[in-house]
Amino acid sequence: MTNREELKRSGLLDQYVLGLLDHERTEEVERMIEEDPELAREVARIRKDLNAYADLKDIGPPPGERTPRTAEEFRDLDHEVITAMMEHNHTLNIWRYVLMAACLILIGVAGYLFRLKEELRSDLVTERALHAQDEASHLRDMERGRAALINANSDWENLTSYNRPVDTGTLHIHVMEGAGIALVDLSDIKPPGPGQAYYLYSGSLSGLSEPEIVTGRQLNGLYVIPFHDADPVLRIYEWEAGREAPPVVEDQALAVIELP
Repeated sequence: MTNREELKRSGLLDQYVLGLLDHERTEEVERMIEEDPELAREVARIRKDLNAYADLKDIGPPPGERTPRTAEEFRDLDHEVITAMMEHNHTLNIWRYVLMAACLILIGVAGYLFRLKEELRSDLVTERALHAQDEASHLRDMERGRAALINANSDWENLTSYNRPVDTGTLHIHVMEGAGIALVDLSDIKPPGPGQAYYLYSGSLSGLSEPEIVTGRQLNGLYVIPFHDADPVLRIYEWEAGREAPPVVEDQALAVIELP
């Protein structure tokens, strides 16, 4: 605004008296009022007219008798608003970080649970496979034992049992007289190490029988080992599972037992 008349025509004085101007306009109008006594008288007149109109219409003052805000009050108000917004934003940032941390934790827990689920599924598949293998081996051993006993046509009253201590426990051997077989019980010896198995042979090193291979999961059972009266020797070895080469040195044996 450049002069008094323009300021009057603009209606800014009325808005100033009513307290409707922003702090920049209020500061500008107050500066012009200080510089021009005529404007100060005009402001006083407007206030008087408004008060008269309010009295005529029986309009009471607002709660707290609100007065026009000065530029300083506007600046203080801006500062309060900015401070409140900063505090609010700070609180929001804290909650944002908390939620991000919670999300990361949930993602980590979900990943761990998924991995654990996959490991359990893999273990279950392995366990089922081993169970099926054990069941097949057990059925095979039962059939072999049944066939051997039928072919032996022996008298069960002539069954003689022997207990032989070995480094890993006690070996139970049941020999049926005249049958040419020994029933070997490994249930009281320690299981072989990881990836290992017990190999049961009969005969001399130069003429060994086909081995009976017993893993740690197959110790509870009777294993039929055929032998010849000319060389009634039972040999037990602990080797890695899947070995195909027969023993060549007697010292490798876990136990060498002469059958009566």
